[in-house]
Amino acid sequence: MKKPFGLNLRRDLRDTNAQLAQLNRELAEKMIDLSASTGDVQPLLDAVQSLATAGELYTQTTTPISHGEIQKALGDTLLKVGKKEGRKDALEHAAIAYRGAITVASMLGDTKLRASAKKNYALTLNLLGHRPKRISAISAA
Repeated sequence: MKKPFGLNLRRDLRDTNAQLAQLNRELAEKMIDLSASTGDVQPLLDAVQSLATAGELYTQTTTPISHGEIQKALGDTLLKVGKKEGRKDALEHAAIAYRGAITVASMLGDTKLRASAKKNYALTLNLLGHRPKRISAISAA
């Protein structure tokens, strides 16, 4: 029996998206390597975008936990650079990377990665001046 045409198209799209996600992830890894060898921060900022694109292409069943781990490590590096050099752009990109890591960790059930990324995300937001609003007991009631 011949498979319906639409089923083949959906499978082809899923396979193509997985390949594009993998290529974006590999591009991010190369940009991280480039930054490490040159000391330039811009490739790290570009790597955040490549990882975000990869995250949009992955599905729950195709997302590897290493994708979240790479985002967390990239966030850590950008946080370090942002603190050391006072670079707001590095801190902003660190926050994006941490949000991606938190999403992947939550989706895949990695509580350790999620907790670590959330902690550093909060620190990053604090450095950016985004402090959580305190709610008084009277207004919360």
